[in-house]
Amino acid sequence: MPSPVRPDPPARPQIAPAELADRVQRLAGGERLSLIGLGRDRLGEILAADGDGLRGVLLLAVEDLSTTAAILERILDDLADLALARWPHWHEAGASGSALSASWRDSAARRAGAGRPPRFRRLPATLEFAELLAVIDASGVVLVAEVDPAAPVRAAPVIEALEWCAGHGAAVVAALPSAPPEEPPYPRILYGAHEVRHAPVPAAARFIAPRSRAHHASLAERRVEAALHGDPELAGLFAGNTPVPVGAWGGSVRVDLVCRAHRVVVELDGPEHRTPQKFAEDRHRDYELLVAGYLVLRITNDEVEADLPRAIEKIRAVVRLRAPGEDRTR
Repeated sequence: MPSPVRPDPPARPQIAPAELADRVQRLAGGERLSLIGLGRDRLGEILAADGDGLRGVLLLAVEDLSTTAAILERILDDLADLALARWPHWHEAGASGSALSASWRDSAARRAGAGRPPRFRRLPATLEFAELLAVIDASGVVLVAEVDPAAPVRAAPVIEALEWCAGHGAAVVAALPSAPPEEPPYPRILYGAHEVRHAPVPAAARFIAPRSRAHHASLAERRVEAALHGDPELAGLFAGNTPVPVGAWGGSVRVDLVCRAHRVVVELDGPEHRTPQKFAEDRHRDYELLVAGYLVLRITNDEVEADLPRAIEKIRAVVRLRAPGEDRTR
């Protein structure tokens, strides 16, 4: 029996990243905004970059909690910590119409003045939530939480906590990095959800360029490094300007190029290597590397400049010589 074909998800209104800050700032107390295609942290970056943000936004860190009660406790703790951080610059009015406001504010001020978060766990959560929101920001605090789009069990308590916060006067944003299935508990936040419309990113902006390790003053090193990087057989084998351990005493020598997989060292020699002293030092380095198990190939800078492909073929031949199982007649 063929499996039932699921209908395509309904088309949702789209919103551009440039419009997000204004949309979030215009949320009234008790309103909810669901965004698909954007995580909490990326939304936070967009909001932080907005120079016209006049309302406070709190990014909730509740991913590690598994129950609605625990999430609400974390939110209250966060609001109390935020209120302490903003003391004594509290909004003058207490919670609108609350007979508790004056007494709560006096007690909260004493706690904050003593460097303690103004949390009163014996109070009903609804009253404490309203008081904290009221003193933190005159225009209200927008609460943003990320909702896991692939794990309904993890998503459900976050959604319930956001609904509770919206039901008690807070503006809330549910950020979903991708579209969730049209199954419980997601339909509770998908009604009226917006999909974030991302502009295509050019390939150049998505390319992470390799970091050169060639010596900045050696054109020959940079040319050979680039040629090796672009060679299908040799790419990734060599590291440039790298120390190689030699001797049993823990010493090392810095070489121009080393292939550790096949224990090959390539040295690129400029004119200074022709002096008697430098020539003798090079021969001693070659001896130390040979005893350490490395085969050394020396190529002059003049050869690189005159015939770079030939220099690369020399390196290829030595690598094949050291590579186990290679056909050396190729």
